[in-house]
Amino acid sequence: MSDTPHLSPLRSREGRGGLMRSRRLREAPPMFETAPRRDAIGKVVVVIWILAVAARLILIDQPYVDHWSWRQSDVAAIARNFSEGGFRFAHPQIDWAGNATGYVGTEFPILPFVAAICYQFAGIHEWIGRSQAIVFFAVSLPFLFLLVREIFGSTAAIWATFFFSFAPVNIFAGRSFMPDVPSLSLAIVGLYFFLRWIEDRESVSFLLAAITISLSILIKVTSIVIAAPLLYLAVAGIGDPGRLETKLMRSRDHR
Repeated sequence: MSDTPHLSPLRSREGRGGLMRSRRLREAPPMFETAPRRDAIGKVVVVIWILAVAARLILIDQPYVDHWSWRQSDVAAIARNFSEGGFRFAHPQIDWAGNATGYVGTEFPILPFVAAICYQFAGIHEWIGRSQAIVFFAVSLPFLFLLVREIFGSTAAIWATFFFSFAPVNIFAGRSFMPDVPSLSLAIVGLYFFLRWIEDRESVSFLLAAITISLSILIKVTSIVIAAPLLYLAVAGIGDPGRLETKLMRSRDHR
């Protein structure tokens, strides 16, 4: 491939002017992608989003007797104790400690804490806890599409969005009062903004990536696996920008 720095998605050797030209070219739709095709892709993504959210809203007020009932009940107990015990964020409590206070070591309890705040306005209902995972999933789905499209093109992005939306385990977990799907959703959003920062070096993208990835790991420590793609992007984008630049350009050629 010939050296065309004005088409680079990363910082151009030409300086700020080259970067601005690169940004304008990236934001502009490819010449070979017609307007009807772009509209069709957008409609498909919207339909997938609506159906995926609708599938997770079925029996949204169901008691925590479905999959992972013990884990959900634990988080719900922490939320209720926050609501009834004074919102002591650093003192999450469970209900099965007998005569003890019930303080428990757990992940960053932002999810039950937010649910407890909602309890003050709407009362204690199962749909409040379940809806948290649905909201996080709904927010992350467009970012998953954009992330995959940036690397592999629109066709792969649509299929990735479809399978991610309707994988059975994701549907079950995506309506459960647990930190798994919120943590995964934050990791997806953070990975997208980190890629944006690698390409543009804009501090806003880096800040958003840092916040979302940090929350993802705090909510569920197993999300630390996000370090693997982050490390690759950092090495490819900073240590060897030409390699990542070429791959991204080729993926855009097949949107």
